[in-house]
Amino acid sequence: PRSLCTDCGISRSSAPGRCGRACQFITPDYPGLEAAVHGRARDAERGDELFFGPYTALWRAALTQPRPGAQWTGLTTRLAERLLETGAVEAVLTMLPAEDDRWRPVPALITRPEDMAQARGMRMGHAPLLALLEPARARGVTRLAVIGIPCQVYALRALEAELGFERLYVIGTPCSDNTTTENFHTFLARLDPAPETVTYLEFLPDYRVELRYSDGRRRFVPFLNLPISELPADFFPLTCRTCVDYTNVLADI
Repeated sequence: PRSLCTDCGISRSSAPGRCGRACQFITPDYPGLEAAVHGRARDAERGDELFFGPYTALWRAALTQPRPGAQWTGLTTRLAERLLETGAVEAVLTMLPAEDDRWRPVPALITRPEDMAQARGMRMGHAPLLALLEPARARGVTRLAVIGIPCQVYALRALEAELGFERLYVIGTPCSDNTTTENFHTFLARLDPAPETVTYLEFLPDYRVELRYSDGRRRFVPFLNLPISELPADFFPLTCRTCVDYTNVLADI
């Protein structure tokens, strides 16, 4: 039942039973998958691999000229854009905003570099990204890039060998779908009396939530002041409260 999962999209494929071996919340094998993807499992004694998984190098990067509409600077969509420009991939599987709700993620297959601009910015809510893997193959795509969050990337890598792609590039991003879009709207409405004016929301490492508004204002709310106690018990799915692969996905860039 999708009420028990984060709906990565595999349950919507032609073989939904694969969820039993692809979901990181059921029978995860992180060392095995790390070895399959990166050539070896993480070495807890090597640098920050205990936290970030196997890596060749760690970089902190940003575009010198931030792109309009980007969540931060637009680096993620620019990476995908370059993959299309150079012909490294034929398509990019990512999320676009719904026409009637800019917070709601909608899976999309992008084939033109200039169309990556539509994918800039943040989304909030469960998003069945991997449901478009089979349609991509049906369209003849053999070289694919996927922009995904931890539970999507784990399932993608677990099934990679049987998907039929000649080349698969993965750009991992932090999770932003720890609840449904409907629940997010409920949460946002409790944070601000005019939620329609909020254009950006982020949980910061200094234990505050940053809100940005259409008029340029910025507001910071301490975690302890969030109206969490007023939310229903099922607001945050159990799976996302126990995600153990949150950082390893970033090593898959």
